[in-house]
Formats: sequence, C-alpha cells, structure tokens
Amino acid sequence: MLNRRHGLNRIARVASCRSIAPSRFAATRCYSLPAEPNDVAVLGGGITGLATAHYLAQSNPNRKVTIYESSPRLGGWLHTEKVEIDDGHILFEKGPRTLRPAGNGALTARLVHQLGLEDDTIFTMKTAPAATNRYIYYPDHIVRVPAPDPQKGFVANVSAIIYALTSEPAFKGIVSRVLLEPSVHARDPSVTDESVGDFFVRRIGRRLVDQVMSAVVHGIYAGDIYQLSMKSLFPSIWRLEEEHGSILAGLVHNMSEGAQVPAKEVEFINAMKQPYPFSSDFRKNFRKSNVFTFRHGLQQLVDKLEESLKQQSNVIFALNQEITDIKNTEHNVELEAKHSTKQSLSKHKHTHVISTLSPDTTSQVASSMNRDFLNLPVCPTPTVMTVNLYYRTPDLNPPGFGYLIPLGIPIDQNPERALGITFDTAYSASTPEDRDFVGPMQDTVSNRGTKVTVMLGGHYWDGWSSHPTKEEGLSMAESVIGRHLGVTEKPAAHSVNLNYNCIPQYTVGFEDRVKRFHDELSLRYSGRLRVAGNWVRGVGVNDCIRSAWEVARELDASNLTGLEWIVKPKNWVSVKVKSS
Repeated sequence: MLNRRHGLNRIARVASCRSIAPSRFAATRCYSLPAEPNDVAVLGGGITGLATAHYLAQSNPNRKVTIYESSPRLGGWLHTEKVEIDDGHILFEKGPRTLRPAGNGALTARLVHQLGLEDDTIFTMKTAPAATNRYIYYPDHIVRVPAPDPQKGFVANVSAIIYALTSEPAFKGIVSRVLLEPSVHARDPSVTDESVGDFFVRRIGRRLVDQVMSAVVHGIYAGDIYQLSMKSLFPSIWRLEEEHGSILAGLVHNMSEGAQVPAKEVEFINAMKQPYPFSSDFRKNFRKSNVFTFRHGLQQLVDKLEESLKQQSNVIFALNQEITDIKNTEHNVELEAKHSTKQSLSKHKHTHVISTLSPDTTSQVASSMNRDFLNLPVCPTPTVMTVNLYYRTPDLNPPGFGYLIPLGIPIDQNPERALGITFDTAYSASTPEDRDFVGPMQDTVSNRGTKVTVMLGGHYWDGWSSHPTKEEGLSMAESVIGRHLGVTEKPAAHSVNLNYNCIPQYTVGFEDRVKRFHDELSLRYSGRLRVAGNWVRGVGVNDCIRSAWEVARELDASNLTGLEWIVKPKNWVSVKVKSS
C-alpha cells in the first residue's frame, strides 16, 4: 500500500503529465509514473556531488547512491597541495582557500561537525588584519579600502577614512556621486536585466565602477562587470531601484521597515538557528571569526566526505567514468558512461539522476539521446590560472587579505592581466600564540615566510585559443609581484595551476536562459533528472553545499529540476534586523 506522501506525489505526477504542453513538444512522451527515488546517480565528484551524496545517504540509509566522476580524483576545484621544503611543509590552495561563516556558512558548519572536523578547524578572527585590511591596486600603488581599523582609535580612524576618500585617486568624487544617487532617474520598467557595470554607471558614475567595483567582481567571479547580470548577482539592490527609485532611498526604507528577504531564506535561517550539538568553543569561535579553513586545507573537507561516504554500504564510487548520455525511459533513467582510460562504454540504470556538472555539459549529454533537447549555452565559464608562491622572507606584503586589480588600472601596471593577489600567510597562525587565529597551524616550517597567490586570466582570456604554459605563468606572477610589491627575491617554492572553465558567469539574461533550460528539463525528464552546483545558488563553496542540501532534501517532491530557486517567483518578506 502506498503511504500518503507517495500517493500524493504520484497523483501530482499524473496531473503534471496531463497538462497541455506547447505544440513543439507534442511528440514528447511523458512518463506518468516514474519510480520512487531509491537508486540515485550523482554526476560529478566535486564538493557539490560529494555533499549531495552525503545528504542523500544521510536522509535514507536504504537508498542506493552512485557517484560518477570523470577523473581519477575527487574534489573538483577544491585541491590542496602539500609542498615539502627543507624545514617542514607548506600548503598551497589551487582553488578556494577559505570559507565564510555568514549566510550558507551555517550549513557548512553543521557538515564540519558531522564529519568530525571541529578540532581541525582554523578560525581567522574578525579583528585580524585579514578581516580588517582589504586593498585595491590603483593606479600604481596599493590602497587600503576605507574601513575602521580596530587597532586605531576613533579619531585616527575618521582621519584615515577622510584622507582616503579625498586624496586617493581611486576614491575621489565617490562621496558626492553616492549622495547624489537618489536624484538619478530609475531605469525604464521595460528593462528586464542589465549588466552590473551598466547599472552602477547609471546610478553612481563610471569612476566607482571602473576603479573599485570591477575589482570586487574580479575577486569573486573573475568576470567582466559589463557582462555579468545585475538581476542575478544583486537581486536585492535590483529590487531597491525598482520599488523605491533609488538604492539609497531603498536602504533608508529598509532600516526603518526591515529588509526584503525571500521567504525561503527566512525559513533556512530559522532552520539553522535550531539547536545543534556544536562544542561550546567551536560555536564561540565560529561566531567571532571572519573566515575559516582546516589544518590540511580545504582538501580536508573533501577527504573527510570521501572517507565518510566509503564507510556507508549504500554508496558506490565510479571514478574515471565520463557520462556521455542520459536517456529517460518508461521505468528509469539510463546512463551511458565512457571509461576515461579504457574508452569502454557501459550502461547503468537509476531511478533518478542529479547532475552537478556545468549546465552546458548537462545539456550536451541530455541532448545526445534527446536530439531536440535545448542545447543552449546557459553561462560561460572562463579559465583562471593561479600561481602559488612562497618566499623565505616574512612580511613581504602589507598585513591584510590581499588586493584586487580593477579594470581602470593603466595597462602598463598590469600587462599580465592579473585579477588580484591574495596574502595567504594571513589565514593561518605564524606561532601557536598568534591571537588573530584559533586552531591548529597549517604550515610546519620553522621560520615563517610569505605566501601569496596570484590570479591571472579570467574574462581577460575570453576567446584565447591557448593559454600560458606553467613556466610562462610563473614568470608572469613574479613580474606582477615585483612591480606591485617590490619583491625581487626568488620564491623558495611555487605551484602553477591552470583551472579550465572554473567559474560560471551569470551574464545578462541568465535567468531567462535558466528558465528555458528548466522547462525543457522538466518536460523531458519529469523530475528524474535534476541539477545542483555552483551555477544554481552561487559560486562559493558554501553555496555549493547549500545547493546539494536543497536538491537532496527535495528529492521526494515530484517533477522538480533543482532550478526552482532561480525560475520560480520569490515571496519577499520584510525582516527587521535586531539591534545588538
């Protein structure tokens, strides 16, 4: 006998399949009674795929979960390298290097607890230089972004901020443009999307966009601020202009009446506030931290997920398996996989498939056996080269997070087309007594030096048929460091990594393209093929874990695709921030 939930799901599926489809889909067969999700394939063994498998196996120990990964290693862009030198070892992060406690970080904290990683977590406190000192490079020197410095008194802070806003070329004229922002006419109602750059050029002028804001975009997306979608990346600010005619007016309204937040986010926030068995020290340090990582780098999160999943009898790993076809049949979903070294083909049947691959890759394999499936590029993915450098001499960079390089910088100051430089030494303690950090130390060298990462390429390399070699990348990174920081010393260790197609770009019209993708996916697979990943809820690691959590917890619901957060209208509610 069917229980009530399963009975309702089947009724919903039947009703969905009887709905009227557009005429161009008239020949599409809709299977009315797909099986319950008891044998799930997860495509991709990156952080999203591993987290998805974790949540699926955790919610139902009787559910079979198979992880398909095209390469021999797991973890995707999370990849930590341990480099041995003569007096110990240092860690280089080839991809993301830290996690933030804010927002979706609360969910990641629970995952950290579930994996037994609490004692290996390293917290960078909110008072540390890495949290308070952030820089941009303009036009030929490093400039601290105006912000209070906890090491200085009130008068000194006010004086420093006024000096920066009135004297630094990067910030000149910004205050007046911001104050005049309410007098600027709102966009025409017919405009359904525009680039982040164009939006802010209208509101506050090109200077702030080219000299400051483009640097921030480089640091997060490695993308072109004049291509990325305002509506997709900054939906709350997009709404402020729509509803109040001005960003500033909207912010003032929010201060008195409460900020507008999607109701689903409020539900998530409330869920994360529920009691959880963190240790008291972990809970306290988590709240006081700006970012966190682990003793063995972010790779340790991947390794612990893999270790945990391999201990569960209902989870299977299929490495070196590239998915080439996803076919929907009357009773299941049939995958065709090609072994990456043997080149042999195999077929596998599952009740459901969750793809954590890029949307374009998912579209390609779905199109192979569904020839008329919409093969639409959803979002481009630029290539970024990261160059990790370790110098014996300490403090070669100013104390802080690092610096980003805006579009407006003269070409002679950035011929290598660098996006920014992170000061990696700022994220782990130099000695066990270092009060800026809580937790174990990452590097074991006897005398602490300077560790940085140079990020090159991104949208600057769009359209390139080839990319720099590792030797060329190292030379370019040393050139940037030498010109910007005056470093002439040769690094004692380095690592050069070319990350192909690594960061999805939410370009103008992104939501419309996702809507078309969602409609096709829903029609052709009736909820059996769903998606998750860094293009669904955000490009950060925490966002990927949230995407995995959502797609796993909603698997029993009928006829979903995983894209509902993007394509379905959001119910915005007012939330007042409580004064502390």
